[in-house]
Amino acid sequence: MSPRDPARAPGLSLGAYRLLSPGLAALAPLAAPFLPKLREGLRGRCGLSQRLAAAAPAVQGCVWFHVTSVGEYEQARPLIAALRERPDCPPLVVTHYSPSGFHFAARRPCADLHEYLPLDTPGAMDRLVALWRPRLLVFVKFDCWPNQVLAAARAGVPVVMMAGSLRPDSARLHPLARALYRDVFDRFAHVGVCTEEDRRRFTDRLKVRCPVTVTGDTRAEQVILRWESAQGGATAAALQALGGRLLVLGSTWPPDEKLWLPVLPRLREALPDVRVVLVPHEPTAPRLAQLEAALAARGLATERLSAVVAVGGAAAPDASEAGAVPDVVLVDSIGQLAEIYRAGHLAYVGGSFTTGVHNTMEPAVAGLPVLFGPVIDNAEEAGELVRRGAGQVVREPGQAQDAALRLLGDDEALRTASAAAREVVLAQRGATARSLAVLEPLLAARATTR
Repeated sequence: MSPRDPARAPGLSLGAYRLLSPGLAALAPLAAPFLPKLREGLRGRCGLSQRLAAAAPAVQGCVWFHVTSVGEYEQARPLIAALRERPDCPPLVVTHYSPSGFHFAARRPCADLHEYLPLDTPGAMDRLVALWRPRLLVFVKFDCWPNQVLAAARAGVPVVMMAGSLRPDSARLHPLARALYRDVFDRFAHVGVCTEEDRRRFTDRLKVRCPVTVTGDTRAEQVILRWESAQGGATAAALQALGGRLLVLGSTWPPDEKLWLPVLPRLREALPDVRVVLVPHEPTAPRLAQLEAALAARGLATERLSAVVAVGGAAAPDASEAGAVPDVVLVDSIGQLAEIYRAGHLAYVGGSFTTGVHNTMEPAVAGLPVLFGPVIDNAEEAGELVRRGAGQVVREPGQAQDAALRLLGDDEALRTASAAAREVVLAQRGATARSLAVLEPLLAARATTR
């Protein structure tokens, strides 16, 4: 068989994985008591085989998307919506690996079926492919399972990846893993990736032989569309009415606040017209009270966003001084961040001292240079912001202070970084169309052979 034949026998590494995978799956319940996410995922998979079989008559011949969690689902949604507009649209199904992604999609469904993916064993994947007889299997970003790929490829189902990513430190590039993943990806009909750097890592470092092209990040395009269709509301207007320049500390956790709280008094002293909007990731009553106390201890006057909006940006009646504008606006609700960025000048995005930086595209498309902590490998666009001079990693208060003073204290530097930040996101325009251009010929070919 050709080395590019998707149905060829597995190589040594992939064969070993296939042999060991049932045992690994059997060990999962033993590890579940120590891993809450695994425990929740196994609980969600109770009765899964019966549910998958019951769904089969309605979804046979489907386009099958697999995503791991929330971010990948957001990347899949534009493609699913575009396929839905086709007059001959086949059934559309999405399988999820993580509980968080599954529950997020349950509140925002876009497919005919959303379900957990079985654990990756040969038997489970062979049965599922036989039940659903998919027309096309689409992985999103990076989460592909070897037995799932093998089952689809042996059944003649084209396998593709869209909005693909391969980080420089990815485990797939480890010398012990390369042969396995090269064997897996060489069974793909096409890999569409987010950036040219991703493409080179697939072709030059992983040395895959399937077609790899830059199709772009469909989630970034959704950010663009939301930005262009939305209008600034009362929140943005009230914050703009405060005057001066706004530093937005978005979606923060305690480590992010530990970074910034020592900086804020010095920043306000150096640049008196700078205001801060602090957006805790979880604005619960205890967290808000804790932050208010910590800010007050540093001599900073705070006001909650709800009060600022209520008076349209003028000083609230109980402000510490008559006519005073608060040093820090503390956001006491959720769902406001995108509009807050509309009023901002510089952003810091939290989460980057823990599991990974949160959404950096929303401030970037609003033209805000973006600062973040060190954990950004989960977000390709954060690395691109750094490369373009529109983003910076800050690890300790001195670095945060220097970065804020450099940008907020220099109008030209701020304008240059702002334009570069917007371009990082705007460069992804057309990602959905480019991705569809890969999928549609494969769908058409399968339609003629069924």
